[in-house]
Amino acid sequence: MAGQSRERGEGQRRDLLLTVGVILASLIVLNLPPGSQRSMRQLLRETVLSPLLEINGAIARMRERALDFNVLRAQMDSVTGLVAAGRTLAEENRQLREALALRGRGTHEVAAVTVIRTGTPGAESAFLLDGGSEVGIRAFNAVATEAGLLGQVQEVFPGRSVGFDWSHSDFRVAAMTPDGRAHGLVQVVRGGFREQDRLILRGTAYLSELGPGEELLTSGRGGTFPRGIRIGWVVGPAEASAGWSRSYYVDPAVYPGAVTHALVYLERVADTVAVVPDSGPRQEQGVPR
Repeated sequence: MAGQSRERGEGQRRDLLLTVGVILASLIVLNLPPGSQRSMRQLLRETVLSPLLEINGAIARMRERALDFNVLRAQMDSVTGLVAAGRTLAEENRQLREALALRGRGTHEVAAVTVIRTGTPGAESAFLLDGGSEVGIRAFNAVATEAGLLGQVQEVFPGRSVGFDWSHSDFRVAAMTPDGRAHGLVQVVRGGFREQDRLILRGTAYLSELGPGEELLTSGRGGTFPRGIRIGWVVGPAEASAGWSRSYYVDPAVYPGAVTHALVYLERVADTVAVVPDSGPRQEQGVPR
C-alpha cells in the first residue's frame, strides 16, 4: 500500500510539472514576435502535427472520392453545357474587341486542391490545402468552389497552404451587382454564436437600393479577388447611414463547413492586345486606343 501511494504521489507530481511546463511554453510562444510564431507553427506542423494532418488529409480525400456518382455526373453535364455555350460567347467577345481595338481580358490559371479542416479550437475559420508553392499557389490567392467564393490563402509552404474563409474577422472583399449598378465591401458580422455569423454588404450608394435575392459578385477592385466570382445573395437591408450609404445582409453562396475541394486562382495571365487588320488610310481622330 505504501508503495502504491508513493507511485501515485510521483505520478501526480509528474502531471503537475508537465502542466506547468505546457503553460510556461504557451506563455513564451504567445509573447514571441510574429515571425518567430510563424516559424514555430511551421515546425509543429512538420513534426508533432504532421501525422495528424496526414490523417485528416487522407480522410478528406476518401470523403471526396465517396461522393455520389450521380451527383458528379450531373455536375459534369452542367459544366459541359456551360463550356459549350461559353465558346460561342468567347468568340463573339473576341471579334467585338478586335473590331473596337480593345485590349483582351486576362484570365487566371487555377489549381485544384483538397480542403482540410483541422478541427482544433480557435481555428474554426482556418483551413489547410494540400497544394503549396510547387503548384504556383501564393499568399492572398482567392479560393473558390463551383458555387462561389470560399476565402483566401494566407501562408504557403511546400506541399501545403493555410487560408481562412469568409467567416474570419479579417475577411474583406469588394463586391458588385452583375450589372455594376451597386458596389460595396462585404465582410463578416459576428453573432452571439459562430453559427450566427453572417455576411454584410456595406458602403453601397444610398440611391442604389437592392432587393432580396439580388446576386453579388466580386468586382476585382484591389486586385486580390478576380472579378466575377459569386459571393452570395442579398437577404434584406441592415442599416442606412444618414442618407449617404446603405448596408445589406448577404446569404453566402458557400458554407465553409461543407467544402471538401476547391480551386485556387493563381497569377493572372497577361492581357493581349487585339490587333485590327489594316483596311487602308483612316483618320486618327476618334480611333479607340
